[in-house]
Amino acid sequence: MKKSFLILTLCAGLFTTFGVSTPASAKSKSAKVVSSRHISKKPYHAVSGYLYSSTNLKKKAHNADNYPFTVFYTYKSDTIRKANGNKAVYYYVRNGNGKVRGWIWRGHLVRVVNTQKQLSQLNELVNLIDSTSTKTHNQIVSLLKAVNNNTTLPTLISNLTKLQTSLNNNSDITKLGQIISLVQSSFSNGINNLYNTAKLINDATSSQSSLLPVITTLLNQLNAK
Repeated sequence: MKKSFLILTLCAGLFTTFGVSTPASAKSKSAKVVSSRHISKKPYHAVSGYLYSSTNLKKKAHNADNYPFTVFYTYKSDTIRKANGNKAVYYYVRNGNGKVRGWIWRGHLVRVVNTQKQLSQLNELVNLIDSTSTKTHNQIVSLLKAVNNNTTLPTLISNLTKLQTSLNNNSDITKLGQIISLVQSSFSNGINNLYNTAKLINDATSSQSSLLPVITTLLNQLNAK
């Protein structure tokens, strides 16, 4: 019997994709901006590191350790070539009243997640998958099982779209379209997040056992962030 209720969130991973460079320290030689772009305003916590007053990374404006519960909002993203020649991505962030602001390496940021909203979205997604015909349900679950740490969101969307075009059942076609829309809107936080979420969805839609292992996995992921 397929499960129709899922208590899980997109927090796994479900928070944002981090860079792999190491954070910059204040240097006598200025860092230089390689590229710059505006990004959407999103809430984050700064877990460590410093906020710099400018992209030359020479002056530390704030120590993130002093603001463990402060919510920072992103406004701009710059790829910076540091004094040692390595490149890293820094976000310009500000707190709610704008008094604490600066440039911080994105690896020091953890996305603040609207858990209730994402629980609702994922529950809706599982219900949609469960409401499809047995054959379509199994095909969707098979695609979710195939997701791994190297799978990108566009790849999953492409595979789901191919499945949709192969269907003859109008009800399943409509529901798969809704599933694709939910996946696109909910799972855009990175490869690891996509992998962990797909695994949990698969567990909830195909397992005959209690949802307790799924809930436990979720709580472990949340506690690890």
